[in-house]
Amino acid sequence: MEDELRNIAKVFLERPDAECFIGYETSPDGSIRPVFIRSPGEVDRLVWNRECFTNLAAYLPNFREKEGIVGIAVKGCDARSLRELIRSRQVDRSKVYIVGLPCTDKGLRADEGDGIAERCFGCVFPENFEYDAVLGPMETPGLPPRSEDDMLSGLLSEERFAFWEKEIEKCISCDACRKICYGCFCPECIFESRQPRWVTNRRSLAEKFFFHSVRAFHLVGRCIECGECERACPAGVRLMLLNRQLQNDIENLFGCKGIGVTEEPPPLLTFSKDDPDPFSGGHE
Repeated sequence: MEDELRNIAKVFLERPDAECFIGYETSPDGSIRPVFIRSPGEVDRLVWNRECFTNLAAYLPNFREKEGIVGIAVKGCDARSLRELIRSRQVDRSKVYIVGLPCTDKGLRADEGDGIAERCFGCVFPENFEYDAVLGPMETPGLPPRSEDDMLSGLLSEERFAFWEKEIEKCISCDACRKICYGCFCPECIFESRQPRWVTNRRSLAEKFFFHSVRAFHLVGRCIECGECERACPAGVRLMLLNRQLQNDIENLFGCKGIGVTEEPPPLLTFSKDDPDPFSGGHE
């Protein structure tokens, strides 16, 4: 399968309009990392295995101003984020060459041992997503649903707040979660803005709460639950616990089937004049 991927990338990079091909390679320490291939002679660096965790779609907004076509290898779950990036006009579909990487029923490897990564359970691929090339059938692996983490159910509001105080206090304000997330594609993030200055160095607990609250609400309705934010966090903050709770609330309130799974836009990215609960002052 890797040979087929390399051949597809080689043919693509021989095109005069090819900008680069985004895939995975083995780093010197043996781990898997993203790679940007710009020459047909470098395609042997490309790999595909159960340790290809990174959602490569997160890099595509960086090519918005490029004239050439960008090739990219995506897992079925990553195609959900691609659909949302295209829907949000962050990616021009005509300027991306998409190669689908099929998963097996083993999914991605767990952090320890040869088990299955938590993110793979209950995974659903987008229906009728149009790939330019595939290495095999792009079908949902059919793994059982993820076991719901109900560790906060039944807690009083004060107890929940105490839990999140302890978690958020771990944050070292490194921005790893923001930088690896496909959904953090704003050209200018409010946390980098100097005028107005929303936060300082985020050393206080209040500012850490502000950062993670704003980011979570910004992503609700767009988070595909890839778990890259939590995997990238060096402090071990339980970010997906927060993201999943908000995501479950949206699905329960609006009955959506999952972000990026179908052509139906996320509920919080739509607007109707017939909204039964208009905001104050919203009358025409």
